[in-house]
Parts: sequence; C-alpha cells; structure tokens
Amino acid sequence: MTIITKYIAREFLKIFFLCLGTCMALFFVIDLSMQYLDSFEKYNAPFFLTLLMCLYKLPEMFYWLSPMAILLGIFLTLALFSRNNEIIAMKASGISVYKIITPLLILSSGVMLISFCNQELLLPYASQKAEYIENIKIKQKDGRRLLKQNRFWYRSEDAICNIDLFEHKTNTLQGITLYFFDSTFTLTKRVDARLGKWIDNQWHFYDVVIRTFSPDSVMAIEMAQEKIIPLKETPDDFKVARREPEEMSYTELNDYITKIEKAGYKVPEYIPYLYAKISFPFICLIMPILAIPFALRIGRGGSIALGVGLSVLIGFIYFAFFNFGLSLGKGGLLSPLLSAWAANILFGTLGTYFFLKVRQ
Repeated sequence: MTIITKYIAREFLKIFFLCLGTCMALFFVIDLSMQYLDSFEKYNAPFFLTLLMCLYKLPEMFYWLSPMAILLGIFLTLALFSRNNEIIAMKASGISVYKIITPLLILSSGVMLISFCNQELLLPYASQKAEYIENIKIKQKDGRRLLKQNRFWYRSEDAICNIDLFEHKTNTLQGITLYFFDSTFTLTKRVDARLGKWIDNQWHFYDVVIRTFSPDSVMAIEMAQEKIIPLKETPDDFKVARREPEEMSYTELNDYITKIEKAGYKVPEYIPYLYAKISFPFICLIMPILAIPFALRIGRGGSIALGVGLSVLIGFIYFAFFNFGLSLGKGGLLSPLLSAWAANILFGTLGTYFFLKVRQ
C-alpha cells in the first residue's frame, strides 16, 4: 500500500466516521423525540432502560445510515482534496483519478460487507431486544411470544396458541391450534382452525375441529364451519408478538416464507423484503459512484456547503425511491425482485454514466 493510498484511506475514514456519528446522533434525537419521548414520560421509563434500548438500536441505525455516511464522506473527502489542489498535485505526479478513487471504492465495499454481516448476525437480535425493552420493560405490555417467527407460539392466560400466519392489516389468523389447560396444566381441549377473524371484538374461527379431553382420557370431537371461541387476546396483542421482516435476517425470512408457502398461504408483502436483504447493502457501492463525479465537479470552484446539502437531498431521493419500489412490490404492481433492485439499477446507471465521463 502506497503512502498516497494510506493518506486517502485515512482521510476518508475520518470524515466517514464523523458523518456516520452525526447522522446517527440526528436520527437518534429525531426518532427519540418524535416516537418515544411522550411515551417514556407517560410510563416513567428509567434512564438506564431508555439508554439500553437506544444502544440496542445502534445496529439498526448503522444499517440504514451507513450509505448516507459513505455518500457524504466521499463527497467531502474529494471536495476537500480538490479545494486544496491535492487532486491536481496527484495528477501531476502521474496518479490517475481512477487510482485516487480506488481506495474509496474498496473501503465502501468493506462497509457493504459489514452492513450485510450486521443484518444477518447482529441486527435481528438487537431489534428484538430493543422491542422487548420498549414493550415489556417500559410499557409493561404482556409479552408472551415464545419461539421464533417461523414457529409462532403465543402463551395466553389459559391457552397456548400455535399460529402459522398473522396478517396484521386484516386482523386475520391462519393455521391456528389452541391448547387449553386446567390449573394443574393438564390438557383439557385442543382447537384446530383454518382461519380466525376478529369481528365485533370476538374471534370467529372457521373450519374448526374441537377435541375435548375428559379426566378419564375419553376424547370428544366437535366440528363446525364457524364458531366463536373465547380468547382474551386481541389483534393488538398479536401485533406486539409479531416480528417484522426488518427484524429477521435473510435466512430467517427465507425460511419463514418457505414454511408459510408450503402450508398453502401466500405472503406477497414479505417477498420484496427478502430481495431487499441483498439489494440494500449494495447501496454502499452505488453511493460512491454517485458521489465521485459530483465531488470532482463541484469541489474546487463550488460551495462545499451547497454540495453537502445536495448530497443529503440525493440520499433522501434515493431512499424514497427505494421504499417506493418496495411498496409497489408489496402491492403486486411490480415484480418483487425488480421492486427491490429498481433504485439500485436506476441510480447505479446514472452514477456510472457520470462516473465514466470523469476526466483523467
């Protein structure tokens, strides 16, 4: 590694971590004040629990904000090099622009790999812990989710529920098995149903099979097309227990989708998120392609403050387009694969066009 390469890498990393820390601090303050401050005052949340929840949110913040930090970091690094005539000095020494930007692309690739590993290993665990602290420790909700998303168990006051799928938009349960116990934890009844709907503040179950067990081990079977079964849990209780796609790794989400589809259910809104688990970390490679030609054009003669503002605007437009594509995929208006990669394809194409026009 040459001295110039080390110098470029060091300067970029200093600015990158400064931008990342600033973005995370702003995100933290805005997110805390808008979503949690009133709630924490209401529940009189202890400072230690609030701090711990915020620490568990750091992997999520890094995941979402590292692409923006790369965009700002590369722009500021190259803009400052241009402002100080260091780019001209490097070119005069026989160093091409492509050699100057190579360390930046390599470091951005490293951030992309870290982001992917964070998504697979750290983010799901940290998100669950943050949710647990917020809902159970601070808001004192009754948290009874027992096992993983791909085997959704829920402990009620008088029953244990096994649910294949909970559709929170329609308050619908699919593939339900309820186990009822007496005070000695002896199984007294088992209820199997294809479908459960929340209607008029009651659970209506469809295609029901009820097995009742007497103390002398005699089993009675009752079948019904529709039956109201008393269950103290409401859809809000299951929403607390339900894990969002963002809380799962690629492997967990893929396994869950496979299990649900084998059971005969459809989860089209989850599939774009599955492809996004791969496409989103690649934003860390698209951002440099957008930032490099932009920085080299504006850095020497233009306003760096204006450039920073435009960089932030580009980043927000990118994320807005990325989320818009996912929304189209969830709604079935765009194929799931294309919806997850549309932003990368569009902005990557634009960035590559301007990148190839960079003068040596």
